[in-house]
Amino acid sequence: MVVHTPTLFLVIVIASAVMGAAIAFIAHRQHVNMLLWAAGLMLHAVGYALYSLRGQIPDVWSIVVANVAVSAMFALFGEGFFRFVGRPSPRWWLWTPVVFVGVAFSFLQHAQQARFLLAGLVFSFQCLTLLLALWQSRAELPGRGAYILSAGALAVLLVMFVRVLGISVGAMQVAAVTDTGPAQGLTFMAALVGVLWLSLGLVMMNQERAEYALQAERAADQFRSRILEQLSTGVPLQQVLSAMVRGVEQLHPGMLCSVLLLDRQGLHLGEGVAPSLPDAYNAAIHGLAIGPGVGSCGTAAYTGERVVVEDISQHPYWSGYKELAARSGLGACWSQPIRSSLGTILGTFAIYHRQPHVPSPADMALIEQSASLASIAIERSREAEALRRSEQRYRRLIDTANEGICVVQGDIIRFANPKLCKQAGLAESELVGQSFGQFIHEEDREMLLLNRRKRKLAGAQDFTYLVRILTRHQGQRWFELSGTTIDWEGQSASLNFLTDVTDRKQMEERVRQLAYQDALTMLPNRRLLMDRLGLAMARHKRSGQYAALIFLDLDNFKPLNDLHGHDAGDMLLIEVAQRLKHCVREADTVARFGGDEFVVVLSDLGLDRSHAMTHGLGVADKILSSLTQVYRLAVPTASGLSKLIEHHGSASLGLVLFHGEPGTEDECLKRADAAMYQAKQSGRRSIRVCEAKGVDQAGDVVT
Repeated sequence: MVVHTPTLFLVIVIASAVMGAAIAFIAHRQHVNMLLWAAGLMLHAVGYALYSLRGQIPDVWSIVVANVAVSAMFALFGEGFFRFVGRPSPRWWLWTPVVFVGVAFSFLQHAQQARFLLAGLVFSFQCLTLLLALWQSRAELPGRGAYILSAGALAVLLVMFVRVLGISVGAMQVAAVTDTGPAQGLTFMAALVGVLWLSLGLVMMNQERAEYALQAERAADQFRSRILEQLSTGVPLQQVLSAMVRGVEQLHPGMLCSVLLLDRQGLHLGEGVAPSLPDAYNAAIHGLAIGPGVGSCGTAAYTGERVVVEDISQHPYWSGYKELAARSGLGACWSQPIRSSLGTILGTFAIYHRQPHVPSPADMALIEQSASLASIAIERSREAEALRRSEQRYRRLIDTANEGICVVQGDIIRFANPKLCKQAGLAESELVGQSFGQFIHEEDREMLLLNRRKRKLAGAQDFTYLVRILTRHQGQRWFELSGTTIDWEGQSASLNFLTDVTDRKQMEERVRQLAYQDALTMLPNRRLLMDRLGLAMARHKRSGQYAALIFLDLDNFKPLNDLHGHDAGDMLLIEVAQRLKHCVREADTVARFGGDEFVVVLSDLGLDRSHAMTHGLGVADKILSSLTQVYRLAVPTASGLSKLIEHHGSASLGLVLFHGEPGTEDECLKRADAAMYQAKQSGRRSIRVCEAKGVDQAGDVVT
């Protein structure tokens, strides 16, 4: 079959231009790498348009400029790819062929065969450069997009190889680029297919990255919950930091992470956790004095600022440590200072890569969050260690103790040391001879009496518990009360040690809230929702009353994120949370289930099923009406100002009615989720009802 070459050129021009415009539209303001690919396709279209005008326009345009445009397409594809994988672009390798084509073709305007041979060699070299970059980044490119991109580059490379071989052996003679012939037609068709595969592969890689990013975000939420749970249960510091480092590495293959703590003087890099870094490297940096230009971590710890080194071999901060990094196989290092709640530098959290690597905004958010978690763990561990040491020391040195100590006989204070007087804000004369119970918060006095009785039954056994003490100058404070039974002036008494743990309690409460509360909307998270749903089911089984669960998913949430960024999406989720809380009673539960999904639990809807269903649907209608109202979001911009965005959204709701069967929480959620999915499939902005198992056998009800 012979293909008319001018017609084929027209197809190539139209296909390249349309594909380039489509990619540019998709990438608008979101993906710079795709804009580069779109520009490359446009240049491809320009090049073939100029080819088709051979003889109608000056040769410098149809020969030199046309081939420069096609060569520039490959260079732009390379630029976009390196930006996509976050690595520095080797511009010398990408753009030298473009310049070479421009110069060489200026001298070969009347040598058709030489131009065909030279173009085949140059374009082959550019395809090989792209294939080499794909191979080097293969670990960072999961999915089918990379394979399609490789297939496109190989197709173009094969076409160029056949063309070079045919011209070299004399099997292919072309008088003009627009000549019609089987070989000419097949090579141009194959080149078109290869370029389209390149474009499709690049677009698919972006789509797959977005899908993987969503999955990674969910996995990161679970990872943070596990770390916060470890913090709230008192797991040792080294174990928490090790779990944190390994968790980040598992979520982000290719990253090597470390936590380095400063020594007591804050002048050297001390103990650390870096299980994936070579032992020789860890040993070399242990004890290293911090300062400007001492690698990434030493500089970050010294300056208190994040240090991002994209290429260790080229950065002056690593001039004295390049050999060490090379032996350890390290190409990039980003280091974030770990600060205490008072702003003191505790250490650094670092992310390494084997190859030079440019961080993305998501990478910067990750390193900041990891450093924040490490800060909480380090402070909590050090505070607990300090409390343990001080308790041991105070027991031995009562007279010079820096801990509140008192002797209580019956309920009367017989002795109080200076520290206790300072803690209570009272003089010794105001404490001794007074009732100890009068300084205890009224809600804790019964616990105090109960522990006294237990201590008497147990003889001289030690005791430790927390109480709230009313002080004169600081109000209510939490104290850890510990002590033992002693003999005081011939009679039994209790020797009490009081340590102010208010700061620790506040930190524990902060950790507990982070473990059970969604950080963005401040609503209960999925874990707390399941606890409350289980309690609600148990209570309603006893009472026989009905309750309802509403599972809702926002409509048109992703387009808002894509158009205006995640800041707008976060502000919308916060506004949705506020509207949901205004639609229900205080006794009901509103929780963020994940992403743009929310769950509402309506309790105590009465014994009558019809009345309960009417009530539940009324609340669901109220929620749907509220969420359908226009949203006005003040979104910050790069200039520091805010822009007002109007967003019209809605939601799809699934409602399930239940009596309460403890242990069936997941089943209830699945049925509500299924009803919500029906609402979503039916066109969104609607409510669907599904009866929970055990309510009756009526089947699904659609509203």
